[in-house]
Amino acid sequence: MNLTTNADRVMMFCILTSMAIFDAFSTLLSILNKGIFVDEKSLLMQKTNRELKAMLIGVKSISNLNKKQLVDLILVTS
Repeated sequence: MNLTTNADRVMMFCILTSMAIFDAFSTLLSILNKGIFVDEKSLLMQKTNRELKAMLIGVKSISNLNKKQLVDLILVTS
């Protein structure tokens, strides 16, 4: 029974456990900053018209629509 080998194993276990706990807490705290419920409409309004039209591939007659109409169409189709 080698005491230093056992001590090394215990220390490694403690280090790995503390890293996992720290990662879990940082993930939980990030929820407070980002929020649980994100308004899809506000996220889509930040995109450009070209990006919105790229999301609507296969939908006809979207060339004359403005940004608000494109966002509404995306929300309805998804």
